[in-house]
Amino acid sequence: MPTPLVIIGTGGHAVSATNVALSSGYEVVSYVDDKNHASEFAGIPIIKVEDCLSQFYNYNLFIAIGDNYIREKVSSEIKKMMPNARFPSLIHSASAVGWNAQIGAGSILMPFANVGPNSIVGSGCILNTGSSIDHDCRMNAFSSIAPGVFCGGNVHIGTRSAVSIGANIKHGINIGSDVVIGANSYVNTTIDDNIVAYGSPCKKVRSRKKGTPYLR
Repeated sequence: MPTPLVIIGTGGHAVSATNVALSSGYEVVSYVDDKNHASEFAGIPIIKVEDCLSQFYNYNLFIAIGDNYIREKVSSEIKKMMPNARFPSLIHSASAVGWNAQIGAGSILMPFANVGPNSIVGSGCILNTGSSIDHDCRMNAFSSIAPGVFCGGNVHIGTRSAVSIGANIKHGINIGSDVVIGANSYVNTTIDDNIVAYGSPCKKVRSRKKGTPYLR
């Protein structure tokens, strides 16, 4: 039988998370969203956080929020309120995880995502559809790569950093924390913390503060 799962969020990322959950042997029994409670999402009830605390205190939960900073914040809050809950990684059946690779709790691999051998994906990360990290890469907690992102080997992506759709990262490159890499960029040099960078080759455009919105 499928394993019950509760999804936190009802936005676009929740749609994608539902798809992956169903592919990997879960049954979504409820969504959690204080703004949209007492309604339904894809025919499944939406409840408030306080109801989740009482009904699903020891269930499998998944934080389906696309913004890296907000996802980390909500994850921390939910874990404090629900210490007995579990936060599995969701891995689509059409994705690939290489030899000796590690996938952190609460991370998600969308269809056709690839994690190369000996790579480490931290907790709460997103590898979107058709994205790939090669051998010996590291994605720190709550970082994300968008659809069609390709990383060579030995790439390091810092905490809460977001690599936008179609970007390519050369092997051996380090990207700092709280960085946003623009769409279709070619990253061939180190990017420091708290930077917005884009272009081909990718260059710093401006600084950014931790938590500044980047998804529009």
